[in-house]
Amino acid sequence: MAKRRSIEDILKTQFRWPRQGDKAFVTSANPSENATIDQSGHSRLVLMTDGYKTAGDLMVEAASTDDLARDTLVFPIIFNYRHFLEISLKYVLATYGPTVRIEPNWHSHDLAKLWRSVLEVLNRYGTTDPDEADPIVGEIILEFAKIDPASYAYRYPVDRKGRPLPVAQNDLHLPTLADVMNGVSVYFDGCDTYLKNCKRRVQQ
Repeated sequence: MAKRRSIEDILKTQFRWPRQGDKAFVTSANPSENATIDQSGHSRLVLMTDGYKTAGDLMVEAASTDDLARDTLVFPIIFNYRHFLEISLKYVLATYGPTVRIEPNWHSHDLAKLWRSVLEVLNRYGTTDPDEADPIVGEIILEFAKIDPASYAYRYPVDRKGRPLPVAQNDLHLPTLADVMNGVSVYFDGCDTYLKNCKRRVQQ
């Protein structure tokens, strides 16, 4: 059964108050304690793709036994998974699109548009989709496109004019969301492997 923190637990929490000399962006004297921030655009894109997906997974896990965490983390969870989808699509376009005369698209947040471009990339490389996974993944991507067209609804409660942004539903089962996203992640990994081999053949 999920545990919700009591008022007593909250009041007992030791708060960390800002201190003189605080700086957020520092390095540790022990290099092994530091995160390495990749400087290469392409490898950074790969790490970001994995990072947003992993962050969503970790938050789902953290929310599994805590009602309060579940109701607060649902927003960054949905945003992280949506952004994982967006940059996965942009990765395919940037990495494999130019070889078949399809340009990268860094300016759009429109998942439906990005997905159509990725399907065209797959088509031009000659993929046959033997497992019929493309339409399944497409439906999942379009779900996200429908509930959050501009990557805005789960970052802010209102739009740029202050009008409330609608949410897709009142309740969401986070473990199912995470499980579906794991399937989509494997799909993109498979696309990457397939297109990498196709690109080598095209360039030979």
